[in-house]
Amino acid sequence: MAHHYVVVLVPQNGGVWRAHFPDFPGCRAEGTRVEMAIDNAVNAVSDMIDGLHRQGGIILPPRSYEEVRADATWAAERGIDWSTAVISMVRIG
Repeated sequence: MAHHYVVVLVPQNGGVWRAHFPDFPGCRAEGTRVEMAIDNAVNAVSDMIDGLHRQGGIILPPRSYEEVRADATWAAERGIDWSTAVISMVRIG
């Protein structure tokens, strides 16, 4: 079953964008354009989900944008500056 997940895109030095999936800890990807970072992140999270399925792991349901924004610990651990971040929703599954 497909779900829509929040992806947080953060500009990095050198014109690179880093994409983070708050619902998939450790899953991130980069690209020189926002669209490329999202595509790379979707591929990375799809691989992570495949691995979880093979290992019998649990995939938690997606959080809303409001829930992600309220998770100050998640953002602080990654140095997220919400004033420069770009938020998108992507369909996974």
